[in-house]
Amino acid sequence: MPDRQAVETLILDSVKMLAEDFDLETLKQPTPELALYGEDGALDSMALVNLIADIEDALSERYALSIALADEKAMSAKNSPYRNVQSLTDAVMERLPA
Repeated sequence: MPDRQAVETLILDSVKMLAEDFDLETLKQPTPELALYGEDGALDSMALVNLIADIEDALSERYALSIALADEKAMSAKNSPYRNVQSLTDAVMERLPA
């Protein structure tokens, strides 16, 4: 089972790969606080879908975990879990099996 640091690293790596694929200069050196999606975020909805799929795939490949990050809980949350790497890491950690 991955710890918080491992999950954050996995997400940062996924953001870097996506930044290369979509040529998003502002995301090529991501930090946990960097805005991903929303008011100041660099991702549009299509790029966000790609990022979520990449993270879910990486979790499955590295840790044999099947986690859905685009579920009703995430979509209806008052504060979007897609705001930044830190909030996305929180969302993954909440969905890890106990």
